[in-house]
Amino acid sequence: MGIIDGISTLYDGNIQFFPPFEGKLAGVPDELADLLRQSDGVMETMVHPRSGEVIPVGWVIYPGAMMAEETVFYRETYGVEGTAFATDGAGSPYLLKRGGQVVRFDPIDGEEVFAAGSLVKFFRCS
Repeated sequence: MGIIDGISTLYDGNIQFFPPFEGKLAGVPDELADLLRQSDGVMETMVHPRSGEVIPVGWVIYPGAMMAEETVFYRETYGVEGTAFATDGAGSPYLLKRGGQVVRFDPIDGEEVFAAGSLVKFFRCS
């Protein structure tokens, strides 16, 4: 199962895809670049209980421009390495490290916490 399919399964299909990222992806790891070339970000959605309207909840994977901005922010502000590609919803970014591991960075205490050995495992696609 591919990561996009895994995300769809993980969120019970409550996700929104976007047109592919067509810009330059300098410094973005191949795994994330491949995802962005399929959809420039992935948004979790929900159905409003009264109106039935599909509404956005939050980013599952940041769009390319946001990924670049967040990566620069965390690198310059906290000195962390890795590509910021998502958040835990409480202000802590998930970073894809150079070796492929995913960590959650806690900016309050400055610690990185292991989340998964790869994006595939992070999104439970294996």
